[in-house]
Amino acid sequence: MKLKLIIILFTLTAFLKVFSQSYKIVYDFKWKTEENTENYNSELTVLLKNKENSYFESLAKFKYDSVKTKLVKQGSRNFPAPKQQWKLQTLIFKDLKSQTTITEENFFDKVYLTTYRCKPSWKILQEKSRMFNYNVQKAEADFGGRKWIAWFTNEIPISDGPYKFYGLPGLILKISDFKENFIFEIKGLTKEENNIDERNAYTAKVNFTPKQWETFWTQYQKDPAMIFANLNSSNATATYVYYGQNIDSKEVKEAYNKSEKQKIDVFKNPIELKTCE
Repeated sequence: MKLKLIIILFTLTAFLKVFSQSYKIVYDFKWKTEENTENYNSELTVLLKNKENSYFESLAKFKYDSVKTKLVKQGSRNFPAPKQQWKLQTLIFKDLKSQTTITEENFFDKVYLTTYRCKPSWKILQEKSRMFNYNVQKAEADFGGRKWIAWFTNEIPISDGPYKFYGLPGLILKISDFKENFIFEIKGLTKEENNIDERNAYTAKVNFTPKQWETFWTQYQKDPAMIFANLNSSNATATYVYYGQNIDSKEVKEAYNKSEKQKIDVFKNPIELKTCE
């Protein structure tokens, strides 16, 4: 009996040790800007798994967020321009304990945060295969108005995956919608801890519900420069500029709209067709 108890405790300790390990997982993300095209955009993305939380974002954005966090810790408020631009603008934070997902968008001088409590509803299938040197199993889910196929491995006991996908008994190595408009596929995995917690240390935050974000996003796509409204009011303590020019000028608003709409058009065909809360 004593030996059995020791074995159980050893197994539990080993599991908790593996589960609590921090991982950096790189995924290749491919997507079609428009559904009827044969061409894909592509970008490397990264999932950072630390204890019960995780971050998912563009790999280029992660590198820049890491630089900003490091500079903030050194007491600096000046950030260099990013060395590389990214196409996926959203950062996704998951609190796996509370089953909550928070999306983070950066527009001009503010960070916009939206909290979601919905998650994919999975159906685990019997089909199995092998991928990235791991045994994997197939699962399906409806999420965001699309049907998804995922391949996960329980050899890595992390109930997580790219984008907003989590909730399976193992790490998702590949996931795509049924029409393959969007494909996430693992490219690398290392055990390491990364901290980007202070990337927004000096930026104002706006908190939205999913419905509030949907309303804001619909308006923003039509006129991104709407966020400049009233920033340079008579009560403002500073004058806001965009590339050295007053944001109230017509030329600046047109330049900002053009720049932002180019980013928006990269996802004319959105990953989610409908909002979940």
